[in-house]
Amino acid sequence: MNFKDLVMPITFALVATLALQYLFFGGKESVPTENSFVAPKEKREYKPLNVEVDFFDIKRPAMPRITDIETHWGHLSFSTDGASLESVDFKREINGTYETIRTTFPVSETERENRFFLVALDEKTPFYYSLHSFDDNESSYQLVYMAENDESVVSKTFIIDKNSCKIDLLLGVKPKSGKPVSLTPRIFFPAPLMPDIRENDVISSIVIDQVGIFTKKRVDQLDVNRGWFSPELFGSDSRYFIYSLISDPDNFSQRAYYKLENRDRLFSILEGPTVNMQSSWRISFYCGPKDLTAISAVDSRLDNTLDYSGWFAALAKVMLYLLKWIYKYVHNYGIAIILLTFMFQLLLFPFSARNGEEKFKKQQIEYKQRLAVIQQRFKNDPEKLAAEQAELLRTHGMPSLGCLIPVLIQLPLFFALSRVLSSSFELYKAPMLWIPDLSAKDPYYILPVIVTLAMLVQEGKVDPQQRMSKVMMAVVFGAFSSSFSAGLTLYIAAGRIFGLIQSFVIKYFKLV
Repeated sequence: MNFKDLVMPITFALVATLALQYLFFGGKESVPTENSFVAPKEKREYKPLNVEVDFFDIKRPAMPRITDIETHWGHLSFSTDGASLESVDFKREINGTYETIRTTFPVSETERENRFFLVALDEKTPFYYSLHSFDDNESSYQLVYMAENDESVVSKTFIIDKNSCKIDLLLGVKPKSGKPVSLTPRIFFPAPLMPDIRENDVISSIVIDQVGIFTKKRVDQLDVNRGWFSPELFGSDSRYFIYSLISDPDNFSQRAYYKLENRDRLFSILEGPTVNMQSSWRISFYCGPKDLTAISAVDSRLDNTLDYSGWFAALAKVMLYLLKWIYKYVHNYGIAIILLTFMFQLLLFPFSARNGEEKFKKQQIEYKQRLAVIQQRFKNDPEKLAAEQAELLRTHGMPSLGCLIPVLIQLPLFFALSRVLSSSFELYKAPMLWIPDLSAKDPYYILPVIVTLAMLVQEGKVDPQQRMSKVMMAVVFGAFSSSFSAGLTLYIAAGRIFGLIQSFVIKYFKLV
């Protein structure tokens, strides 16, 4: 075996696997366009971005009052400090048990400007609110908070939907009588936070601008000096959750921009208009998981934030629907992945039996035999030899289109499902046997080893000159699969095992 026979397959495996990771497993980003900014009618672009908060209240009048709210989708706690959302615990059922996932945490007294739904004024921002009323009706909760400084009064009414991850904020400001003052309110809200995956989490800005252009930028690539005028959608997302403005019918958000702390703590800021009379606005937010059911119940535009949106978005959604449908009966996502893989193999079996790898190998063997005969027969007639070789290549040298049908069908299925298995909220902390979390790597590297062994066995008898290159390719691909999520590696391993079984059935029953 020469050096080329060994290096070329290894190089191909490395390039193919790296391309796979970059194109299909890396974070999705939309490229911003020139339409991200629209020329305003006023000269708002000359006004600097305002990320600081000047508080009016210095001395605490009383201990904060915490109001706990229980909805179908989560547990929320509101505080009179800043009339803010203190904490959020999302509910989820996984493998027959219920758990909560916290994405918003209480902050200290020294971090009051980092509170969820803090409303700031240019000067003298009130911080200590009073709970004016609390109503519990059939479909929602309603909390009304009031605060004031020596110039103005601020009211904040939260309407929390009991059935969907939607929170409406009714914001009102008014100058006190006889006080000529201009008020420019701003709303602050943070990005979702998950400490247990913080090192591997990906925080991004998400924006739909005035003309409907969607952009998404990772926090390490975000220009915090940039702003948007009157965006249709504005906020941030993480690997599994979204906090975003989704509706602004009263045109509160004149400008929107971001504040970044400690290089990874991102805050969204909505800046309202400057008013000198009593004014009020209603702003709606989605605060929930990257779950298709939860998103579709509130705003389907948030589908753009999903990592499997794009070319294979429609197919990926079908794959996820099938996976969740199987899960309803087996109550384990690992088993659901195996059964879904088996379903695909079963559907492709007729194509594989008629036009599969074994038939392709037979065609290649027949081609080599005929080529040897031609070379022997016309070895002394170069022109005739070239003509016969060309004719043989045209008729027998290339695999028929039927041989490619299984591959052509499997490729889009694989790309769509690989996105789902690498980024779906459903697989977060979903266990199976020795794997505690199918969304993370296999902690014991058992699945990558299975992938490698299955590839080696599947090769069967090969030319001794090619054996080493096949072994190295299997080892390299197995090594790279160790960096994939356990759910995706399980799908690859199950596919390889079912492929071996399929090859055995085809050979045993002589289907080729």
